[in-house]
Amino acid sequence: MSSMTGSITRAFPQRIGIFIDVQNMFYSAKLLHQSKVDYGRLLREIAGTRQLIRAIAYIVQKPDVNQSGFHEALMRFGYELKIKELKIRQDAEGRGGTAKGSWDVGMTIDVMLMAPKLDTVVLVTGDGDYVPLVETLKGHGVRVEVVSFERSTAGELIKAADQYIPIQEAWIFKEKKFEQAAVATGTGTGTGQGTGGGSGILGSTAPGQTVYEGLPKDEDLEAESAAAEVSGEDEGNRSNSSRRSPDLGILA
Repeated sequence: MSSMTGSITRAFPQRIGIFIDVQNMFYSAKLLHQSKVDYGRLLREIAGTRQLIRAIAYIVQKPDVNQSGFHEALMRFGYELKIKELKIRQDAEGRGGTAKGSWDVGMTIDVMLMAPKLDTVVLVTGDGDYVPLVETLKGHGVRVEVVSFERSTAGELIKAADQYIPIQEAWIFKEKKFEQAAVATGTGTGTGQGTGGGSGILGSTAPGQTVYEGLPKDEDLEAESAAAEVSGEDEGNRSNSSRRSPDLGILA
């Protein structure tokens, strides 16, 4: 495995497939940099002059959030979308529950099915659960690159990849409400506090709260509420959220 900053190895013609864990990227960018990912720039930087065979964005859809604008913009950039709806299971006492929203299995199956037609697989995620996939791909002679935010990426995933590419500052853009949330909650220190120390696990959840897989923990949702209060949003504005730009955001 090799690591680099600012350049991607393209020493030979490559057929590449890019597979993006959107939720992992969204919350990493939000908690670490109070920013959002520029998915158009991300795709251009990763692909470069290589032959892009497939670029797939894996999204978990919250039932009460309209993300159609975000989805349309991703498709304009050239991404194929795979979307599943968040499913929430209440615990026996009704105090919390588990919200499952992970694409781990689906993304792994897609990658393995496409691997015979690819020279290089690019996984855009920091989730250590993909280490077995990386090792299997390498065993079949497929080159694997991992692109992510280094401070929220599992160390074993970085080590397993043929090449690790940290997301550059130019590939993200600041979001004002995230900065306000960081100030309100005291998380905008730049120390990576609350990000799991680079383990790929964002935040923690206290007993009785909802445990999220691939989506925000309860404290992340509280940060969003704090940001809304700081910016003066009221409940009337929230009722019109289906007509606002989706929270995930991109540069159009």
